[in-house]
Amino acid sequence: MQSTHLREHNLSAVLRALQAAGEPTSRAGLASLTRLTKPTVSKLVEELIGAGLISEGDPISAGAGRPMVPLRPAAGTLLAIGLEIAADHVSCLGVDLTGSELSRRTVYGRAASAEEAIARAAQLVREVRADAPDLPVVGVVAAVPGRISPDGRLVLSAPNLDWTDVPLVEGLRTHLAPEAGDIVALNDNRLSVLTEIDRRPGESFLYVRGSTGVGGAVVLEGSVLEGTHGWAGELGHTVVEPGGLTCRCGRRGCLEAYISYHALVEQAGLGPEVRIEDLVDELSRSSSRTEVIGVIGRSLGLAIANALNILDLSTVVLSGYLAPIAEEITPVVRETVTAHALAAEAGPISIERSDTTPDPALRGAARAALQPVFDAPGAWISRAATPAGRTA
Repeated sequence: MQSTHLREHNLSAVLRALQAAGEPTSRAGLASLTRLTKPTVSKLVEELIGAGLISEGDPISAGAGRPMVPLRPAAGTLLAIGLEIAADHVSCLGVDLTGSELSRRTVYGRAASAEEAIARAAQLVREVRADAPDLPVVGVVAAVPGRISPDGRLVLSAPNLDWTDVPLVEGLRTHLAPEAGDIVALNDNRLSVLTEIDRRPGESFLYVRGSTGVGGAVVLEGSVLEGTHGWAGELGHTVVEPGGLTCRCGRRGCLEAYISYHALVEQAGLGPEVRIEDLVDELSRSSSRTEVIGVIGRSLGLAIANALNILDLSTVVLSGYLAPIAEEITPVVRETVTAHALAAEAGPISIERSDTTPDPALRGAARAALQPVFDAPGAWISRAATPAGRTA
């Protein structure tokens, strides 16, 4: 490994270790976590402090010997921006290197077109940027409820937004360049699962999320399975009733045709003004709640059973609007899964609800927007060394 690559690798290792530690850590602690020598860590830490990526706390006496100087990712020195484009709203979140929220904006209502949704998103980015005008922007990551092309240029299909082949990234760049930095579009479920991975390091599970549609992700030993095209875990378009109801994707019998936000609103006789985050509360007041819960449990159970048979997993995590009703739907889901999943022969299937983190896709998008700093701190050290870089 060349010396420049080795330096970048070690800088990244130190910054990642500090992020993963979750609490202030000393230089000696970082040396232990990274398995680098103490002199090497001390040199790297000084570089990261000089670039404003690490901050030092007041020394803490630990008895005999030198006091421990706590280190943590630096707050308020960079701005990373996450976007979430959903059926009934667009949200934007700005965070710093610690993941702390600096600014947030949301506009409710369904956009009349992709162009309108992109313009709304760009305006929210500008507003979040204006709340922290002196911080350099790492980039923008947009969470979208649909399939993204392998090259990241197009939203190939987002049925619940009525989008097909939408050049989202190009549209955002046209509105925002150059002040937004790098712009990336990713599937919303790929981003929302990141918070769950943090809670379950190294675990394997099937993640199922109800939001604009129904999506999922496959996590194997702490890493998201991408698949050939990056679409692994698209549970919403698993067929649960051949020749059944027409899905918004144009096919028949998809899981989404029965338990998506749009499908549940229609089944419960609710109006289009019901927001996704209010869906569970509205369902609780619906006279058809029991029937709807049964449909959700049976349809979801069949899709999960099929997925578990292919993936050989035994843990399912329910998120989005499925999490608050997990206790109600679990008996029906479990009965269906037990009847159809081979994994049930090896022992009980664990059906769990996700954590209560609000807006996981939005937060995951903001977290993903920070990753270039952790992946390549050297570029940010070089940028901080120039006068323009300090105020960009």
